[in-house]
Amino acid sequence: MGEKKQLNVRIPLELHEKIENSGRSKVDLVTDALELYFRSDKHDTAASGEKTGHSTSNKIDAGAGSVDLGESNEIKRMKSEIDFLRAKIDEILKLFHQEQVLHIQTQRMISAPKHVEKKWWQFWK
Repeated sequence: MGEKKQLNVRIPLELHEKIENSGRSKVDLVTDALELYFRSDKHDTAASGEKTGHSTSNKIDAGAGSVDLGESNEIKRMKSEIDFLRAKIDEILKLFHQEQVLHIQTQRMISAPKHVEKKWWQFWK
């Protein structure tokens, strides 16, 4: 492996903490993981499935267990947070609309009194 290229990726915080606590360099860990992936049988079957048009599994063997890339708990949690935030945005928009209506009503109520026209000789009253 003579020439090297840089690879920038975003990973979950938990995985980053595991990498930091392992005591190995990030470069070594990522290089070993990619080499292991490309040597595995899963990669060969996934590549042949893509060529033939067959669907492949979204699972990667992670040593003791397997990780489902399609619907992991993190993705489910993020989807539920997005739904929660969208509901909050709708609620805030309703409250904002109500505040605007109340503001307009208040402005109408406290509008300046109408000017009463007086005759020129009644200016002192």
